[in-house]
Amino acid sequence: MSGVIRPPISLLLAGLAVLVGMAGLVRGAIPQASSSPATPAGSSIVVGGAYVRASANGVNTAGYFTIYNTSGTADVLTAISSGAGGDIGLETYDTSGQMTGMAAGLTIPAHGSVTLTPGKVHVMIQQLYGPLNVGQTVNFQLTFQNAGDVLVTAPVIGLLAPAPTAAAPK
Repeated sequence: MSGVIRPPISLLLAGLAVLVGMAGLVRGAIPQASSSPATPAGSSIVVGGAYVRASANGVNTAGYFTIYNTSGTADVLTAISSGAGGDIGLETYDTSGQMTGMAAGLTIPAHGSVTLTPGKVHVMIQQLYGPLNVGQTVNFQLTFQNAGDVLVTAPVIGLLAPAPTAAAPK
């Protein structure tokens, strides 16, 4: 006998899961190279004032921003993705105060805007892959029915820090 000790397969799988999770956090927390800018040239959608609150519980947090539609036609935010967590979705509070998903998406009126704010509509990031520290960034890909994909980079701010303001598009 050579005395070689092999770790149980469950320990190896747990280590692999941690590595995969950390890779997702790094992808979500570091700006990614992209063939298109954050707001594609000629896009009718402009996003401003984006931010993510540091997580109070290490499990989930929320993201906020203002979406401006500069076109004469309403558009719908149909999907959101990010590498920061295992479950990303658009949520709002119902009349009883419970958070509910917005499966039908979010309509941005023609020549109008919608602001995601605490206690109202927000991007819920659940099953965080790791801590989100103040000063990091989280990348979101927003998919719109008409405008297509828009990439957004949101800084992580403290729980009690004032929210950044969004300048209206010119």
